[in-house]
Amino acid sequence: MATATLGKKQGIDNQEIWQRSYQEASALEIAPRIEQTVEAIRATVGHRDLAFGWSGGKDSIVLERILDLAGYRACILVITQLEYRAFLQWVTDHMPPRLTVIRTRHDLDWLSRNPEMLFPKTADLAAKWFHQVQHWGQEQFIKREGFDLLAVGRRRKDGNYCGRDGMYTNARGVTRYAPLADWTHEEVFAALHYFQASLPPCYSWPRGYQVGTGPWAARQFARNSAAAWDEVYQIEPGIVEDAARVLDGAKEFLWTKQR
Repeated sequence: MATATLGKKQGIDNQEIWQRSYQEASALEIAPRIEQTVEAIRATVGHRDLAFGWSGGKDSIVLERILDLAGYRACILVITQLEYRAFLQWVTDHMPPRLTVIRTRHDLDWLSRNPEMLFPKTADLAAKWFHQVQHWGQEQFIKREGFDLLAVGRRRKDGNYCGRDGMYTNARGVTRYAPLADWTHEEVFAALHYFQASLPPCYSWPRGYQVGTGPWAARQFARNSAAAWDEVYQIEPGIVEDAARVLDGAKEFLWTKQR
């Protein structure tokens, strides 16, 4: 299998690097790693009830397939009202059979009242998106359905906190478990090959592997707001046209583009 050389996804903006790593990944050599992870999950979870967070991203797809082998299938997807239509269609076509979908309050009106959240420029603002969307929805689901653990696709390679032995409990008493905590990017790609899994369209969009899944308004790492609007326009012009009725930045971008 290819040597693990990729660092944090946030620091890799060359799409060709990701594509080459994906193409070089060996599906055959990942099988023992998958089996090892399945056994570790069963030993760690024991008799507790486990569900998992599914985002449609590459890590959560691998997590989904591995948890299926381990016998766990209940999952939760949390989305906003600021999603790409092509992504929503892909989710509809590829969602796991026991998926629950929760939609949050985040829409254009909310964004107009919270302009600092548009294309977050700091790690703290980006974290707010995760707390207000994924974390909030996941915790609503876990408490409502009575699960003991929520498995997530977090990996240390991306700089994520995964807790000791891949598990941690937050102040609200929700325990998250990261079975892929020590997996590399290359191992994830190899597993995708192994499972012959389809990827959502976001990975073919501008800086797709760097940005990943998520609401268009939470798009990170662009040079500036104009560049972010341009990327969204390349992906789905209608989003920018709709946003221009509410957001000055979108209106200014369209005016400049049409000059």
